[in-house]
Amino acid sequence: MPFAAAQIGLGFRNEIAPRNGLLRVREFCMAEIEHFVNPNDKTTPRFASVADKVLSLFSQDAQLGTGRPFPMAIGEAVAQGLVNNETLGFFLARTQLFMEKIGLDPARLRFRQHLKTEMAHYAADCWDLEIHTSYGW
Repeated sequence: MPFAAAQIGLGFRNEIAPRNGLLRVREFCMAEIEHFVNPNDKTTPRFASVADKVLSLFSQDAQLGTGRPFPMAIGEAVAQGLVNNETLGFFLARTQLFMEKIGLDPARLRFRQHLKTEMAHYAADCWDLEIHTSYGW
C-alpha cells in the first residue's frame, strides 16, 4: 500500500426519447481513479502543500438539505471530518488544480460526495468532480 488504478472509458445509459424511437442510448466519457491506502494510516506528507486550496463541496448533508455546494479549504474539510482523510483530500485538491491548469473555470466545478446509498461497500468516502455545462451538472 498505497495502490492506485486509473481508467478512462465510455459509460452508457438508456433514456426514453419518443421522437427518435422509444429508447435511446446516451454515451458518456468518464475517468476514474481508485486509490487504496493502509486503513491504519491515511496521511500523506504532501497534504500540507494543498491544505489551503478552496474547493466547492457538495456534501451529503448539503444534497439532502440546502441543495447547494459551499466553498471550503480542503485542510478544513479534512480537519472537520467532512472529507475522510488526508490522502483523499490531497487527490481532490490535485484534481481541482489539474482542471484549472487545463483551462476549466473553477466556478463551474464542484465535488459531489456520494450519498450513503451510492457508496461502494469498501469505500470510507467518495467524491465525484462535476462540471457545469450547458446540459447541467
